[in-house]
Amino acid sequence: MRLITIILMASSIMLLTACAGKSNAVKTETPKNTNNGIVNVIAKVPSDKHERLSELLSFIETYSNLTLDAQKKVFTATNLGLAENKNNLVLRVKQAIMLSIPTSRLRDTTKAQALLQDLLRDSGLDTQESALLGLLYEYTQDDIKQLQKIRDEAKKQDTTQQKYEALLQKHEALEQKLNELKNIEKTINDRSKP
Repeated sequence: MRLITIILMASSIMLLTACAGKSNAVKTETPKNTNNGIVNVIAKVPSDKHERLSELLSFIETYSNLTLDAQKKVFTATNLGLAENKNNLVLRVKQAIMLSIPTSRLRDTTKAQALLQDLLRDSGLDTQESALLGLLYEYTQDDIKQLQKIRDEAKKQDTTQQKYEALLQKHEALEQKLNELKNIEKTINDRSKP
């Protein structure tokens, strides 16, 4: 049910963005190599919040379709950009997106959840951006809960497997004792026969 809600809200945001009457041409930035071989992502700070939201939605789409190596390069470049300017809101949001979306090969929902909490407290976001980040935050919460359920189930299964193996060993020991007793009884019966 939550996944459907997330999809519907994301679709609504995209429709609102498309219907705003502005140009849909969003410049997606590709990593550029510098002289020393380090990949930099130049974070264009859009002039208005609508363009910023469009850029973030476009980033989600393009990042999702990248290969593992390309995703690593974009992630590294984003981290380098954040090292230079820790207050760059667009780069902070992109970093949280890279760690939280399901198509990311560098996904870490625990780190993403902490980043998203910080971003949601930030007053520089408009309502649509807050809604997008809120959806990502809810998704990461659900994902963490599901992972915890899976871990709990694995522990239960391991415990059950250990109990089963212990019972199987007891069963084999009892079966061996029973066979020994049958052999003793057979020996006694054979000796008592004249």
